[in-house]
Amino acid sequence: MSSAFDDDRAFTLRAVRWGITTAAALTVLVALLWLLKGALTPLAVAWVIAYLCDPLVDVFERIRIPRGVAVLVILLLIGSAAVATALFLIPTMQHELAAVSARLPAYLGGAMDRLLPWIQQELGLTLPTSIHEAIASFRAGEIPFPLEAARALLQRTLATITGTMGALVSLLIIPVLAYYLIVEFDRIRLAVLGLVPVAYQGTVAEHAARVDRLVSSFIRGQLSICAALGILYATGFAVIGIDLALVIGVASGMAAIIPYVGGALALGSASGMCLLQFGPGMELALVVGWYALVQAFESTILTPRILGGSLGMHPVVVIVALLIGADLLGFLGLMVAVPVAAVVQVVIQDMVALYRASPLFGTPTEEGA
Repeated sequence: MSSAFDDDRAFTLRAVRWGITTAAALTVLVALLWLLKGALTPLAVAWVIAYLCDPLVDVFERIRIPRGVAVLVILLLIGSAAVATALFLIPTMQHELAAVSARLPAYLGGAMDRLLPWIQQELGLTLPTSIHEAIASFRAGEIPFPLEAARALLQRTLATITGTMGALVSLLIIPVLAYYLIVEFDRIRLAVLGLVPVAYQGTVAEHAARVDRLVSSFIRGQLSICAALGILYATGFAVIGIDLALVIGVASGMAAIIPYVGGALALGSASGMCLLQFGPGMELALVVGWYALVQAFESTILTPRILGGSLGMHPVVVIVALLIGADLLGFLGLMVAVPVAAVVQVVIQDMVALYRASPLFGTPTEEGA
């Protein structure tokens, strides 16, 4: 009895020590990342590019193409594809926005004609029926103008303009960093593993492989799904006749990197645009129907084919990790959130396995005997 108690006590003390050490290390790491987030953000973006491109570079190496040449070719192809896509998407999206801006007064007038009578009747409010009446109401003080909100918006705009030069410098640095990181990717990985004590190198390598599978399945697979969803949303909404179909499709596809967010953005923005254009009717039903078809296609065909049926991480875990990362470290937090969540998941799984194998948990076979 005493021996079992001592084993339980030793296991508990060891777990507490590991917990305190891990918490202290994470606190120091988060503090350093927060202090250096401005300088580390380009490095994080370059590292993500290197991580995504490394398997393709390995394919080039297997057909005896030097690694440096393969990296240069891949980066040039990616850059050319990005520029070509931007040259197609940006003018088209600008044309859509200009066309909608020209038609917006008519859309708003129609929406006001449909909604104002209902609002006035249900809520008992007297609202302006035109832009001129709204301006007159503002001047008379009948409708308060949100000065504080306007001032805050102006400050954010000035801060964004001020940070533009820094962003441009970062954009120029990222390809250079990405090139050297991809060239040295395997050496960096081996060098980091070489710092681990020899007795633990096998365990660390196994855990790193598990983390890599989780991160790879999410990032590489989710990016492919995002592209497919963006194309499907844009195509379907354009066929229905929704203005800004391309803008909505691109934005929804990019937002789909966060589970559930892309679909919510697609449905909300397309439905809102549809109500402005046509009001409630057949077009709105078609928008909702197309959204449901795309979601069904994603869940039954797209995700199982690309990700093998599982992300490895629950979508809620991904969302929480991204929210915490963005809140703590901004854009840098978004870059590191998923890898950190994968590491935490692997650590928790190992801790649970150790606990179940410990004398503290007990053995079900003895209990049932």
